Amino acid sequence: MGFQEAADGQPGLRRPQLGAVHSVLGYWTTGRVAPVTVVMPTGTGKTETMLALLVAGTLPRLLVLVPSDVLRDQIADKFIALGVLHKYGIVAPSALRPVVGRVTTGFRDAEQALAFADSCNVIVTTPHALQACAPTARQALLAACSHLFVDEAHHVVARTWAEPREAFADRPVVQFTATPFREDGRHVEGQIVYDFPLEQAQRQQYFAPINYTSVIDLIDTDRALAQQAVRQLRRDVEAGLDHLLMVRAKSTRRVDELLPLYEELARDYAPVALYYQLSATAKKKALQAIRGRTSRIVVCVNMLGEGFDLPELKIAAVHDPQKSLGVTLQFVGRLARVVSGGRLGDASVFVARTEYHVDERLRSLYAENADWNLVLRDLSQAAVAEQREISEFEAGFTSKPAAVTLRNIEPKLSTVVYRTQSDEWTPESIPAFFGDDVMLTQPIGINPAEGVAWCVVENRSDVSWGEIKTVEELTYEMFVLYFDRRRRLLYINSSANSGLFPELAEHVAGPSERFTGSTVYRVMADIHRLIPTNIGVLDVRSQFRRFSMHVGSDVTASFPTGEAQTKTQTNISGSGYRAGERVNISASIKGRIWSHSPAPTVKHWRDWCDNVGDKLLDASISIEDITKNFIVPQDLTARPDAALLGVEWPWEHFLTVTENLRLLYDGRAYPMIDVDLRPRDQSEEGPLRFWVETAAWKVGYEADLRDGKLIYRCMEPVEIAATAGRSAPVWLSSWLNAKDGLIFLLAGDRLVRGGKLYTPGDDRTPFPVDRLRVLDWSGIDLHVESQGPQRRPDSIQARVIAQLRADDTWDVVIDDDGSGEVADVVALKIDDAGLLIHFYHCKYAGGLPGARVGDLYEVCGQAHKSVVWRRGDIVPLFKNLERRARKKQQRTTVSPFEVGDLPSLYRLQEQARVVKPRLEMTIIQPGLSASVVSDKQLDLLAATESYLRSTADAPLNVWCSG
Repeated sequence: MGFQEAADGQPGLRRPQLGAVHSVLGYWTTGRVAPVTVVMPTGTGKTETMLALLVAGTLPRLLVLVPSDVLRDQIADKFIALGVLHKYGIVAPSALRPVVGRVTTGFRDAEQALAFADSCNVIVTTPHALQACAPTARQALLAACSHLFVDEAHHVVARTWAEPREAFADRPVVQFTATPFREDGRHVEGQIVYDFPLEQAQRQQYFAPINYTSVIDLIDTDRALAQQAVRQLRRDVEAGLDHLLMVRAKSTRRVDELLPLYEELARDYAPVALYYQLSATAKKKALQAIRGRTSRIVVCVNMLGEGFDLPELKIAAVHDPQKSLGVTLQFVGRLARVVSGGRLGDASVFVARTEYHVDERLRSLYAENADWNLVLRDLSQAAVAEQREISEFEAGFTSKPAAVTLRNIEPKLSTVVYRTQSDEWTPESIPAFFGDDVMLTQPIGINPAEGVAWCVVENRSDVSWGEIKTVEELTYEMFVLYFDRRRRLLYINSSANSGLFPELAEHVAGPSERFTGSTVYRVMADIHRLIPTNIGVLDVRSQFRRFSMHVGSDVTASFPTGEAQTKTQTNISGSGYRAGERVNISASIKGRIWSHSPAPTVKHWRDWCDNVGDKLLDASISIEDITKNFIVPQDLTARPDAALLGVEWPWEHFLTVTENLRLLYDGRAYPMIDVDLRPRDQSEEGPLRFWVETAAWKVGYEADLRDGKLIYRCMEPVEIAATAGRSAPVWLSSWLNAKDGLIFLLAGDRLVRGGKLYTPGDDRTPFPVDRLRVLDWSGIDLHVESQGPQRRPDSIQARVIAQLRADDTWDVVIDDDGSGEVADVVALKIDDAGLLIHFYHCKYAGGLPGARVGDLYEVCGQAHKSVVWRRGDIVPLFKNLERRARKKQQRTTVSPFEVGDLPSLYRLQEQARVVKPRLEMTIIQPGLSASVVSDKQLDLLAATESYLRSTADAPLNVWCSG
């Protein structure tokens, strides 16, 4: 049976439904039964496509799997009536309608399940109802069906969804979804045979225009957002539009906060709450109020989503934005649906800008002036294109094993690499190499176009715990091979993470040469401050101690300068920074290269191999330059003879930007990241002494070396208490002693943590005098550092801000001065090179300008500490700047923005993912004199810049006196 497209203005099947039907029917003519995926945006007719496939494909008995009871009932009703097919005469009026069964509870036995199935043409159920069946009943029901349709197919990775689909391994499966991707990175199995782009859906007017408003308020964002959303609802209702307002909250606690607010602003619209934890009676009552229009506002938590059909929901107040693209696309698709004959207008979405979002793809969507009609289309198409690329990669496997599916494979990032003489290989000969009798996967997986093959081999061996001939140890080993024909490189991965496989390489690719020796260490190029964590050493002379493994601080033994001619490193593992992001890498001179991160798919492993190959073939990489710059950790045996520049909380507290961990003293509690750690003095001997300081209190602590470990103690009669969430408070010294403790930054670019000393091995030259910038300090009190809320014009900080204003190039300048500051002043702008983030650290002078090195210690320490904000993702920096700006505004009623405002900060953050972010640092010390600067001062500045450049590629600027 064929269908024709509805003419303009005429009812019938529309282009997306017809395209999907023809694509699936065409696929079925090939005789293949592997799952296929149909991608259609919400509201473009997925259910009508299912109905058309049922009729056109004359399916004997169809099973439809849906995510919820609501959706089960909605889809079952449409199958009973054949939806638009009967309504508009697409099928003859004499055509019989299908018998539709709904599985709501579990069957007790197979006979009951079979009797039910025999009486149905279509069965609609949920995974939960299937799981409630007895195992034999579930198997009988699944076996009785000829085809499986899966709605909202992004769920299929979950076990309760995957098991029914796996039962249809020999029968056709069609998966329907608007979002063929998952936020956990796992891929939805099934070749995409049809994809109706969101752009076409908009062009064909399946979606109404979406009016988007970003709500930004430093004082009370919830109230500002609610006022705008209610105002829009009143305008729409007064215009005769039958619109409803949905208020989106992330938790029941937030519902309790928001419902009274909407009752205050719109009591005449009788706001109701709706969330899963409500009783069935309360849910029903709330839905009846909305459907009956006795209420026009519903405050909900993750409700009214998948499968909920209420087109009148045309206004959304998003107080807590979704943090994943898939959920957002589903959510917006339901708001923008077009329904003929209804009194509906355009959709309006109001979104609170109060935090940054997990899914990077949402940044442009939540921009202040975003056009959602364009951005949604681009985001959807980019996400689907990424999944299509993976789908096509996997569909390129012309042979596929039945015992193990490709989607379930997560190879380790590990490989040995061979250079071949030929650009041809024979992956189909792999079973002959291992032997057909040990191959678990027959046939093996081969993708000729991408040069990838994989298989699983069964290994049997004697047990290690005795000589027992009747018992064997059975293991399975996976192999993945990738042949880069253009560069003649063969990569071999084994799940055992061992072996070099020269015979296998020659078997599939002919004469081959493995990359070995120090060449493999090229993969460590472009990693700064590389700290080796494990090193194997081979002594070529000693017959009694040929090989030794060095771990942690013991790696110092692997670099004995006096024995450099007799020892060689056999393998090196380390971690460091690449473009500000922490990475780990390992390599063995025998040729194995690996990382500790798994690859979510075979394609990801293949792409990682390409990056490895780039470095192995780069002859310009110097192995000597890599190894000489290792930072080798050493056990602390004595206090380092260097001044203490700064003290840091553990880095992870900065990167998560959480307020859960709090410090309590004298009745005042502060988030840990807002509490300063400052050196008490610049002594080069004795315990490391420091202040734990906020605007309300300052408490002295020290860390003393005992038996190779730093022991913390409070130096005051009353100590600070540390608490996290609901856990019981503990003394801060106890908390520090139980953890790795703090990070101590010492002069000479040295760092101490957890009883280990880290000293860079690279040489440096003194900071050039001609790079010292002299400022005019006329009218400035050199003893006053901060301008404070009163904006003191005679302060050092005010002078810096005046200089930045005079430059007139900055998009945002923030006064961030205060405990826990990122810097005294933070300036940001977009220029030709990308996004420039500049930290300015100020320090008052200890006297008249001169050569005192003490004036530089603390300000250099502040520069060291602040570089943590550029490590890894840039989002924590923006999130922290926003958080601190809100708190400062609420505390002082004075805006911290000297240039720009909060929307300007958002705009810069949104661009940070499409332009290159870079960091610069300036320290301002009018006590430093360019005319009488000392060598010790210049060396301290050089060490500081060395640290900044190696960890964040950040240059150092210095402003001083003449």
